[in-house]
Amino acid sequence: MKREQKASTGINDADLQDLVDGRGVLRPPAPSWCDTLPNWRRAVKRAQEPPELADCAPRGTEIGPDDPRFQFHGSMRPVRTPAISAAELVVTQQLQANARRTGGRIGVIIEGPANTGKSELTRYIGQNFERRLNNRYGDNDDRIPVIALSVPAKGRGNTRNWADAFARFLGLERESMRSDPTDSVCYVMRQCHTQLVLIDGIERLEHGADVQQSFAFLKHVSDETGATFLYCGRSSRSIVDPMLRDRETPLEADESPWGDHPVLVTSRIGYDQAGKDRFRRVVHKFDKDLRLYDHQPGDLTALSPHLHLHSRGYLRALSQLICQAAQQTILNGQERITEEILDSLTVGRVIAI
Repeated sequence: MKREQKASTGINDADLQDLVDGRGVLRPPAPSWCDTLPNWRRAVKRAQEPPELADCAPRGTEIGPDDPRFQFHGSMRPVRTPAISAAELVVTQQLQANARRTGGRIGVIIEGPANTGKSELTRYIGQNFERRLNNRYGDNDDRIPVIALSVPAKGRGNTRNWADAFARFLGLERESMRSDPTDSVCYVMRQCHTQLVLIDGIERLEHGADVQQSFAFLKHVSDETGATFLYCGRSSRSIVDPMLRDRETPLEADESPWGDHPVLVTSRIGYDQAGKDRFRRVVHKFDKDLRLYDHQPGDLTALSPHLHLHSRGYLRALSQLICQAAQQTILNGQERITEEILDSLTVGRVIAI
């Protein structure tokens, strides 16, 4: 079974990249997409570690965009925040409860405003779950514990081809464009012990036929494979919950209208004392990963109030501020993040030109 091959060419992702760029050819920095099984596995195995300064170009060396230290500070690695720990606990409990069930499974919903780290949290949970399995049972190419998908775009007939989305991730070949890969997808998921399916971008689904058709297919896959589904997106509870709970039984007085899926809600980090303390702990995680020649432990943490105001408590803005500041200090030779560097950045600013 050719799970990891392109349906039309039989060339895997790594070979295709080499055909395009050539082996050993320098390539511009690019995101590490996790849209296929080989890409996902590479991301799982590539636990990004901060470089050691002793292994980096000496101070004073002219640095370009291909320098490994410069590239590391362009995104850095996800920091394990208290929110991640709490979310992992909830997902782990559901996976354990669902592990041997042939029915009656409950998934997990992640929702929250834009730019609060929902997608990053979803990927982190999935990749860390797979790493733990690999550590416990050893690497095994015949095991596919996690499938990671985004809601597919609408196609022919104004419908979403979920079966193709699953098949593309798994690398399943199709006999013809008219064949339905659903049975093959379910067979592979069963045989390869898929336990967790991540569905990001739930807010793209439109209320009505789009939602109904999508969840009819997803419920079928869950019923046939025993996988636990994690749904992620803005206002995703209002989209997911009505499709997965009892809508026929009249509610009792004061009974909650919501179903039984746990809902994890992300948010920006506020400015009350608890929020400031939480934000400082997040910044401290970034502080420990900085690799700048003049950086002293705690330098970035001390700038936490300044970063809080500039980012307004949004994790996307915080990540951009820290990464851009680190890259600027590498380029200008300052090698230390200061208030002046942060104030010079354009993140969230209006610039008259």
